[in-house]
Amino acid sequence: MLFKEGIEIKANSPEYRIWIRRRDEKNLIRRTKKKAAIRARRTREIAYNTKLKTVAAYNRETRNYEFPAPLSFSFISNPVETSTFFNDVIAFITNRNNYGKRLYIDISRIKELSIDALMYLLAIVNNLSENFKNRFSFSGNAPADAKIRKLFSESGFYSFVNYQGTEPLTKNSDTVQIVSGNNSDTELAKRMSDFVSEKAGIPKKACHFLYIMMIELMSNTHKHAYNDNEVLYPRWYCFGEYKKNENTISFTFMDTGEGIPATVRKNFAEKLDFLKIKGENRYVISALNGDFRTATNQCYRGKGLPKIREFCSDEKIQNMRIITNKADVTVNQNGYESSVLSVPLQGTLYYWQINIADIRGA
Repeated sequence: MLFKEGIEIKANSPEYRIWIRRRDEKNLIRRTKKKAAIRARRTREIAYNTKLKTVAAYNRETRNYEFPAPLSFSFISNPVETSTFFNDVIAFITNRNNYGKRLYIDISRIKELSIDALMYLLAIVNNLSENFKNRFSFSGNAPADAKIRKLFSESGFYSFVNYQGTEPLTKNSDTVQIVSGNNSDTELAKRMSDFVSEKAGIPKKACHFLYIMMIELMSNTHKHAYNDNEVLYPRWYCFGEYKKNENTISFTFMDTGEGIPATVRKNFAEKLDFLKIKGENRYVISALNGDFRTATNQCYRGKGLPKIREFCSDEKIQNMRIITNKADVTVNQNGYESSVLSVPLQGTLYYWQINIADIRGA
């Protein structure tokens, strides 16, 4: 017995058989559409993944999508491959078809590592925007090479992640481990300045320029407006290392904001350069030279990079390297060396060294 809209339909009656046939047809249509949607989604995933230069291999046992890092995991030494790796991770994250999947970062086979790559990895793991936060889980491993593994352990990376390993975590008195923030941190800027004073054996006053430089770089991250469509919240990461055998102190500073070329003010002709034919490196050089480039049009802004350029000219710092978007600029005492990268870094990397012999004689 069947009741349809309050009307009794007898079993096995002609009307009953018609109703059963229509129900089965509707169910068949639903199943067909569902299967077609599944096939379409799988087709999109295959087409999407074939575009990735870094192959995300699916591990059926762990149910992880594994991303192998390039053997030279360094923006400084290998900017194109390292940027490609991170851009592919970001592309995977921003694809809606991948929501809920588990990412595994495999750095076990790397042969070269610089702290900048670890900073960017931390930014992706910890600083995803609300649009992507909590949609993914991350895990990974450590380098197998003993020397690289030591640097990895001493970098401070483990203090930002849920470490479940068994080996003891170590510190090195010759480093200021990775630290992070989203605004100016006067205490940290002083700590970096005092670190140079201690290792170089010079008065703290002689290192005040580094305090100024740190404050400028930190404040730039905070001042740049956040775009809701961005994957990462603007945040900075910093690391310092004393290299006794080289008699130098090096610093790495990573800003995950929009990048210098995206935030400087452009004239009408430059705005028409949609294909970036003239190169984004010229915007970085222009900003370093002190051209009025701040996008806010406020006269007190845009002073940080010219100040850094001045420190390079005075040889307070050497080997200044700035990688941002597709711009790769090295600043020396007399000028610049620059090139255009084929793959962009979404953010800005600053790397520089302080020669202890030079700063002692200043």
